[in-house]
Amino acid sequence: MRSGFTLIEALVALVIAALITLVLMDTLSAATGHATRIEAATRAHTARTLALIPVTRALDATVPDYHDGDNVFTGNATLARGLTLAGIVGRAAAPSTFELEIAETDGAVRLIYRENGETLINVAVPDGARLAYRDPAGEEYAVWPPEDGFDPDPLYYRPIPAAILVFDGENAVLAAAPSRTTGLTLRTRDFDLVL
Repeated sequence: MRSGFTLIEALVALVIAALITLVLMDTLSAATGHATRIEAATRAHTARTLALIPVTRALDATVPDYHDGDNVFTGNATLARGLTLAGIVGRAAAPSTFELEIAETDGAVRLIYRENGETLINVAVPDGARLAYRDPAGEEYAVWPPEDGFDPDPLYYRPIPAAILVFDGENAVLAAAPSRTTGLTLRTRDFDLVL
């Protein structure tokens, strides 16, 4: 009766242990890589969300301009412009012009917010991002004002959408609901239109 292991048995045990260690290290490496990518994606999403908070606030304060004004609210799938009373910079309650644009710059799609011509927010969004607009009935449009059934001539103010949305594919990454339906104060020269 012999005690102990032969050299071959010991080598086989070491090879098996090495293979198990190799598989475990590969699994750990893959898990670490996934965690790093998830953390980077979470940071990017959080940064984008935080950057869009002031944009949402400004869009929530969108006001209609005079029917013949230079800053009536207009929008399509890549650009919206109008007036806001809650600009990111500037005086509170003083109207500021804004533009919200989805544009490709340096090979990346960006959501750009400008106020009074100055770029204030510039964040990455996925390819295929688009702007959309909803009327008070919840109907969604790719263009504002809607091309059908929209006659601004008898109106003193050009209506603004009930909601301004930025879609990332099918999900909204930004949604603003302008609550103000009346526009700026009545101008003296416009009394004839109202009376």
